[in-house]
Amino acid sequence: MKQNRTFTFPDFRTVYSYAPLYRLQHLKYTLRKFFGKKEIYAFEQFVNASPIRQGLFLHCPQNAYPLLREFVDRRFNCKRRLDAMTADFLMAEKLFGTDILHQMEDYRFHLVLAHLSDGISLWLNRNDNCVEEGAWSLSLRDEAGNRLYMATFAFVGTHLLTASVQGPAGEEAKDTVRRITKQLHGLRPQQLMVTALQYFAAVLGLDGAMGIAQKHQVKLRWKLKKRVKMNYDAFWQEYGASLERDGYWHLPQTPARKDLADIESKKRSMYRKRYEMLDNMVAEMKDSLKTEARGISDGIQTEKPPRRTA
Repeated sequence: MKQNRTFTFPDFRTVYSYAPLYRLQHLKYTLRKFFGKKEIYAFEQFVNASPIRQGLFLHCPQNAYPLLREFVDRRFNCKRRLDAMTADFLMAEKLFGTDILHQMEDYRFHLVLAHLSDGISLWLNRNDNCVEEGAWSLSLRDEAGNRLYMATFAFVGTHLLTASVQGPAGEEAKDTVRRITKQLHGLRPQQLMVTALQYFAAVLGLDGAMGIAQKHQVKLRWKLKKRVKMNYDAFWQEYGASLERDGYWHLPQTPARKDLADIESKKRSMYRKRYEMLDNMVAEMKDSLKTEARGISDGIQTEKPPRRTA
């Protein structure tokens, strides 16, 4: 018998596996679904127009629920979320290719974008943490594939919008960050993630990488505020981003670098290894995605740092 490959919007039990029926959460879901009927129908049509999209959502239908709740930017209403989600998937199809997206039906699939240092690698994969913060993820992984750091994003217009940056938690978090920093030739993992996002956007031929503003971050709902451990406005400014009229922090297209001649001699070797690692990362990104970078020359130009430099 032929399997039904038609996607339908998930019901309450699919989204909330263990939540009780006929409580407040169920009521909210029912109301959202009622008032979002038009957008749900349009999204179902969009997904079912492509076997690739069908595969992605049939394997994980709850990933469609951000349409009714939140998706990357708290300012979006249901109509804008529909537009943002459909545009995001269309751009992913164009930039990643259908081959990669087909393999992403399996959440275990990942594309190794670059091998960095001491067994640490940079992966491209589906966001398996909180899809409200974007469908895609760049993550730092150790040799065993354990996630060390991650950034989630969506394609908004001709930019890559980063909706969250997350690191280790718990008592050993500081020690873990120190260890990773040492492995990355003195580059803090959060710095590496921002640098990787900037280069990734350039390799994809986008107009740049952006960061979410603090007040627009989707987890800053009253119930989830305690989960956000950082100030995104201060974070993006640290890396030279400017807040533009669209409400997003726009990062420089090329990460700033120090001139080796300006670095004290005892640290020069560390910076040389760091920049060599980043150059190799860009080269591997280009190769892994089979695309040409725009705006990045073989010898990446150094710039005077705005504030924080790699």
